[in-house]
Amino acid sequence: MSLLQMSLAGGVMILVITVIHALAMDHVPKRTFPVLWGIALFRLLIPLSLPSALSIYSLLKRTPAPVTANIPAAAVSAVLAGQAAALPQSVSVSEAALPVGSIIWAVGTALCTVTFAMAYRNCYREFQMSLPVENDASRRWLQAHPLRRTITLRQTDRISSPLTFGLLHPVILMPKETDWDDEASLQFVLEHEFVHIRRLDTAAKLLLITAVCVHWFNPAVWAMYALANRDIELSCDEAVIRRFGHDARASYARVLIRMEEVQSGLMPLCNHFSKNVIEERITAIMKTKKITVISLLLAAVLVAGTVTVFATSAKEDTANTAHGSISGRNTEAVESGEPPKPSAEYLAAGISLQKDHWYYQKSPIAGIYDDNGGIYTDDSAANGIYLNVRRGSGDKLTELAAITKKQFVELVDRRMNSVETEAEDGSLMSYVNPDDGRTYYSFDDGKTFEPLMDAEFEARFPTPDVEWWTYDEYKAWLDKEKVQLQSLLGESAWTSGSGSFVWTQEKIDETIAMYEDILADIKNGVMYSKSVDGQDQLMMSYNPADIGTSTDTKELYVKLDNGEEHTFGPYETNAEMLAAVKPFCTEQVKLGNMKQSEADEILSRYAAE
Repeated sequence: MSLLQMSLAGGVMILVITVIHALAMDHVPKRTFPVLWGIALFRLLIPLSLPSALSIYSLLKRTPAPVTANIPAAAVSAVLAGQAAALPQSVSVSEAALPVGSIIWAVGTALCTVTFAMAYRNCYREFQMSLPVENDASRRWLQAHPLRRTITLRQTDRISSPLTFGLLHPVILMPKETDWDDEASLQFVLEHEFVHIRRLDTAAKLLLITAVCVHWFNPAVWAMYALANRDIELSCDEAVIRRFGHDARASYARVLIRMEEVQSGLMPLCNHFSKNVIEERITAIMKTKKITVISLLLAAVLVAGTVTVFATSAKEDTANTAHGSISGRNTEAVESGEPPKPSAEYLAAGISLQKDHWYYQKSPIAGIYDDNGGIYTDDSAANGIYLNVRRGSGDKLTELAAITKKQFVELVDRRMNSVETEAEDGSLMSYVNPDDGRTYYSFDDGKTFEPLMDAEFEARFPTPDVEWWTYDEYKAWLDKEKVQLQSLLGESAWTSGSGSFVWTQEKIDETIAMYEDILADIKNGVMYSKSVDGQDQLMMSYNPADIGTSTDTKELYVKLDNGEEHTFGPYETNAEMLAAVKPFCTEQVKLGNMKQSEADEILSRYAAE
């Protein structure tokens, strides 16, 4: 998980906990909220989380249903000339310098750290000038409150209310004017500080400071710092009431009212028995109720629900990642959550399906390259064997040859490159012969032509069933894909284009940049396929503006900056096209949907006959 992703997820948890606090404050034990803040801290500071189908992020991964369309026969040439790529593919980019955002974050973190460190140093100096308390009341209290970590009582004239300092060697610092004979009040004050020490609240505050320093740019984290400190105090107040009984609530509240907090500066790692948010604390003290089974169950449900829904990450869609194939002519393997069943031909050759994997000679199969172009992979069997299905005349399977992973990757790369080259080099030309009214097609860049009826052309080149990305759909998918890619940081992966690799931040940034280039193309009118004949392993694309015909008719396709699409024609002459396009361009320039240079370029095409 990236820092930004951690901060975003932590911010969501903070908002959720704040809402829960407002709704359930008087119905669950106060200790519930420090526990919830601890979960938020884990989300903010630990770059990992468990995937869960119940996670809010699993729900957000769902994408809208695709819009399907058939590619027209006239566009087949453009599709053949388009790009074909297996995603994700890495693209090479030049080495970039340290991002400006990282520098700003580092400076902000350093400033926050220095600020808290200076406050701690000033606080520590005051403690150094304090004196130990030596009297009967203090000795009796220390004897009655044994702890593995030695507790020290000290006093100073620099504070007006008690506070706790230190983690391994805790110190309770008392005001110099403390009345040690007023044991009725002292028992509340010292018990409050003892709860802080026993619960390691100083460590909790240190983690809160760490979260603030790391996520200083996130306002929600600063809010958590204030709210969590308040809840720590309220939880300690509740513990004191539990210790002395509900009848002591009024006496404890009066002691709290008599205390005054006159602090000189920030004391970030201290726990105060003070008038901080005094009104809320007294109200909470007087509302303190006995813990019931119902309140404990409610607290457990809140904690468990918050962890399950907001502290977990999106669950991987095993239906899309466990097994995959790029189907060839005779390969029945298709993408599925469960491994597809081997074809009858594969079964006859000795390949079998056992539990969740394909097997050959008792070994799990990690990958198969079929000479007919079919490719099967099983990421969960990465340590298995690799096979090459070799074919002879009539496309008949003649041999199953064991190959190395490197050889498998090379075969797959060669196949992908050949598909891409075929798509790039293919060219389809056609014209209508006015003498016989038939359409003549050329598949060799115009060297030869042959007449084909529409039905003959369709039989020879079946129109593929293509789902095309819209701009909004692809943008929504990309926003979610960015989050998903960041969650892969540090994980191992394999693609046909890159082979085995580890998801580094640079690799993630390269992949996102590639996707953003595709998004920009879609905005500019280029068509990218979401799936072709139900398969999404290959991406096809074409630019409608590049589709050419040999007729003299004039047609124009325009996509505006706001995403609107307009088609003009067909017209017989440039003058007719110019008469239709000129007022349109003038209006769109005024509306800001088209640049003047773009309008001039369009009009220049039809300026003269």
